[in-house]
Amino acid sequence: MRILSASSFLGIILVSPACVAQSVFNGTWRPDPQVFGPTHKPEVVLLMNGAYDCQTCAPPYKIKADGADQAIAGNPYYDSLSVRVVDDRTVLKIVKRGGKTVAETKSVVSSDGNSKTDVQTMYEMAPSPIEMTSHSVRISAGSQGSHLVSGAWRMTDLDVSNHAEDTIFKVSGDTLSMSDRLGRSFSAKLDGAEAPYKGSDEFSSVTLKLIDSHIIEESDKRGGKVVKISRWDVGPDGKTMHVRLDDTQGHVQEQDGHKVE
Repeated sequence: MRILSASSFLGIILVSPACVAQSVFNGTWRPDPQVFGPTHKPEVVLLMNGAYDCQTCAPPYKIKADGADQAIAGNPYYDSLSVRVVDDRTVLKIVKRGGKTVAETKSVVSSDGNSKTDVQTMYEMAPSPIEMTSHSVRISAGSQGSHLVSGAWRMTDLDVSNHAEDTIFKVSGDTLSMSDRLGRSFSAKLDGAEAPYKGSDEFSSVTLKLIDSHIIEESDKRGGKVVKISRWDVGPDGKTMHVRLDDTQGHVQEQDGHKVE
C-alpha cells in the first residue's frame, strides 16, 4: 500500500499579485477519503497451513505466517516481512528495512466475513507516524480451511486517519509556497521555472503551469524526468477542490478535497 505522494493533494494556486490578499486558496487543504469503484483491482491472498501467500503484491510473495522476520526481495520500500495470526479474524503484518520497522498493518475481517478493515501505520515517511485506514469488501472466498482473511478483496475507500496530508499553501507575489505535516515543502514561481522539492524521497524538483484562474498543472520530477503530473481545479465556492493525478505510467487517479481553514 502505498500512501499518496507529497503532491497527492496540493491545492496549487495562481492569482495575480494584486489579488493575493483575497486568495481563496491560501490556507490548509485536506484530501477527502478516496473512494474506489467496482473496477478497482482486487487484492488476492491465501493464509493456510502456516503460510501467507500474497498473489497480487508487487512482487508476489509467499512466506511462513509464524511472526518471524523473513527476507523479501524485489521491493524498494522494505527487505523483510513478518506475518502473525492474532486470532481467527485478525492478522498483523510488519515490514522492515535494514532491521528497522517501516510499517505495520493490522487486518480485521468482520464477523460475517464479508468485509475487512486494514489499519496501516507508517513510521518513516514523516516526523510522526502516519495512520491510514481502508475498508474492503469480499469478492470471493479463500480455499476451504483457510484463514478468514483469505480470498479476493476489493478496496472501497482509503483515508489518512490522522490527517497527515493536510497541506498549507501561501501565495506571495509570483511564488507559491507549500508545506505539509509530512515534512515536505517547496517554493516555486508560477511561471514554469523549476524549483527544488524538499523533504521528499519521490521528487527532486517541481514546476507549475497556469491553465486558468482556477486550474494549475504541477509537474513533479525525479532526476530531471517528469514522474507525476497533477492538475488542480478549485471549485467556484473556494472551499472545494478536484485533483487529477497522472503518474506518467498510465495510472490516473482523481480525488476531491476541502479547505479546513
